[in-house]
Amino acid sequence: MKIKQIYTSSYFGILFAAIYGIAVRIFVDNSHFKEDNDVFTITFFLITPIIISLIPIIFSKEIRQSTIKSFFFPFLSIFLFYILAFVTKLEDTLCLLILGIPYLLITGTVALLVNYFLKKQDKNNKLFSLLLLPLITLPIENSVPDKSENYKVSFSIIIDKTPQEVFPNLIEVPRLSNTDYQEGFFQLIGIPRPIESKLYNDGYNSYRIGSFTDGLELYEIITQNKKNEFVNFKIDLTKSKLRNKPTDKHILKGDYFKFQNINYTLTPLSNNQTNVELSCDYIISSKMNFYANLWAKNIILDFEKRLLKGLKTNLEKK
Repeated sequence: MKIKQIYTSSYFGILFAAIYGIAVRIFVDNSHFKEDNDVFTITFFLITPIIISLIPIIFSKEIRQSTIKSFFFPFLSIFLFYILAFVTKLEDTLCLLILGIPYLLITGTVALLVNYFLKKQDKNNKLFSLLLLPLITLPIENSVPDKSENYKVSFSIIIDKTPQEVFPNLIEVPRLSNTDYQEGFFQLIGIPRPIESKLYNDGYNSYRIGSFTDGLELYEIITQNKKNEFVNFKIDLTKSKLRNKPTDKHILKGDYFKFQNINYTLTPLSNNQTNVELSCDYIISSKMNFYANLWAKNIILDFEKRLLKGLKTNLEKK
C-alpha cells in the first residue's frame, strides 16, 4: 500500500517527470541517428515538454481533480529538470534560457488542456505509452534533412578618428578594459566578452587570435584586406580554443550553426570621422531555424554593438 501511495503521490510525478526530461536529453545527445547529435530538435524542444507536463497529471488523481495543481505542478517538474540539467552540466545558463520559452509556454497550456479530459478518469495507463514517443519521433525527425538558411547581422558606429587611425585597431583589436567594454545581459548569463586580438602570419596566411573571457580563443583567417577600407575574417573552429561547456558544444561545435564571414567596412566622413560597419554572415541548418535565429541574431547584434562601442571609447580617449 505504501509503495502504491508513493507511486500515485503528486511529488513522485514531479520527480519522475524531471528525471524523464534528463533521460531524453541524454538520449538525444548520444543518439546515433545523426552524426552531430544536436539537441536542437523538435523532439527535445516541443515533444519532451509536452510529456513532462503530462507526467504529474497521469500519475496523480489528486492533481487531476485540482485545476490549480494541474497547472502549477508541471512547472515544478520543469524547474526541477532545469536544476538537474544545470547541476549535471548537461546544460548551462544560456541553454536553459533558450529552452525556457518553449518549455514554459507548452507546459502550462498542455497541462490545462489535457487535465480537462482526464479529470474524471482514475486510470490513464494508455497515456504511459507517450513516454516512448521520443524513441519514435527522433529517428524519424533525423531522417528528414535540415533546412539551411543564410543570415546576416550588421551594426555601424561613427568613430571620431580617420580610417588610417581606426583600421589597424580592427586588424589587431587593442585590449579592452572593463571601462571600454560595457557588459550586458548576455555576459551575465555566461557568454564571453572580447578582450583583444593579436595578428600573426604562418608564411601562408595572415590570421589573428581573438581572446575572450573564460579562456575562449578564436582563430580568424584574413581572407580579404583592403587597407583602411575593408577587411574580412573567416573563423576556423578546428584551430580555435573552445570551452568545455554546453553552449560551445551545441553552438560552435555542432553543425546547425556556422560562421561564414566577419568583416569591417570603413567609410570616411567629414571632420576626421569614420563610419565603421561590422557585419557577420552565418548559416543555420535545423528544423527550427526561425527560433534558432531569434537567439543568434540578438546575441550577435549585442556583440557587435558592444564591441564597436568599446573600440570607439578606447580609440577616442587616445
